[in-house]
Formats: sequence, C-alpha cells, structure tokens
Amino acid sequence: MNKKLFVTVKDLCKDTGLSEKYLKAITEKMGGSIEDDSTDDAAIETCANLIADVAKESQGEATRWANKKKDPKPDPEPDDPKPDPKADPTKGGDDAMSKRIADMEKKIAELESEKAKGERAKTITELMGKHKIPSHLQARLAKSIADDEDAEEVIKEYKQGLITNGLETEDPKGAKAASEKQVEEAAASLLSSIEVKP
Repeated sequence: MNKKLFVTVKDLCKDTGLSEKYLKAITEKMGGSIEDDSTDDAAIETCANLIADVAKESQGEATRWANKKKDPKPDPEPDDPKPDPKADPTKGGDDAMSKRIADMEKKIAELESEKAKGERAKTITELMGKHKIPSHLQARLAKSIADDEDAEEVIKEYKQGLITNGLETEDPKGAKAASEKQVEEAAASLLSSIEVKP
C-alpha cells in the first residue's frame, strides 16, 4: 500500500469518525492501481478522493441502517399485504449506492488505463532513444504506433527505412556513412554506363 495515499485518505476522512483500521482496509482494497513506491501526486490525489467518497458513503449507509434498527417502521396492517414501495426507506438507497459503486469502479478503470498509457508512452520514448530516432520525428512516429503493436518492431522498421533513404539519425557519422555509400553506388552505376565495350 502506498503510504502517501493512506495519509491522504486519513486526512480526507479525519472528521468522519471512521477507524484507522477501516480506512487502511479500504485503501488496500481500492488503492491497488497506485504502486507502493509511486510519487504521482495527481493519481494519488484522485484515488484518495475516490476512496474517501466510498468511505463516507459507507458511513452514511451504516448510520442509516443503525437508525432504522433503532426506530423500525411499524409493520403494515394485515389487511394491506402490499406496502407502498415509496414508504420503504431502503428502496432507491441500494440503487443509488450501486450506481455510486459502478461510477467509482469506472473511475478506477480509467485511472488504470491512464497509468498503462503513461507507461507505454515512456517505453516508446526510451525505445526511440535506444534506436537513435531523430527528435523532430519522434512525436509523429509515437502517434502512429497502435496500442496492440510491438513498439520496438515498429521503431526498428522505421529506423531501417531512415537508413535506406539516407536520412539516418542525428548521429553525423551515420549520416556520413549513408551518403558515402550512396555516392559510391551512383559512381559505380555511372562508370558502368560509360564504359567502352571492346
């Protein structure tokens, strides 16, 4: 569990009266998308707010349930077998809670998706550096790599295309080697075309 996440959750819930044990348990369950050593303040803050919302909702439900137990509604009269659903205090409450949980699960999935996208973008940037792709071409190449493609294979193919077209990289030695090879090939072709046949 990320310590900063837990501290943030405790701070957000300090006026709720919820126990530290409960807050720790809910943070462990819902904070799985945040790595233990993460320092991404924005992701930690978003996740902490989400956990605090669930904790406060849970407390509200528990309070409502406890109050209902203390002051139960009288049973409907025997001649009224079908009580009015509007009079049932749990009607709609469960639906609202289910909707909130579904919304929170969606937010957690979005957080995990954003984290995965960030990690993939970082990997692509590192691979471009490794294969010495010129910086002015990196942004366009990164956009062209699909999520389900092998980033390294795409970058290697692109690099080979640069070499083949004589555009090489920002490395001056590589550029010189490519142009010298082109000059040699052009010279050989020219010589063979003007060579006198015996």
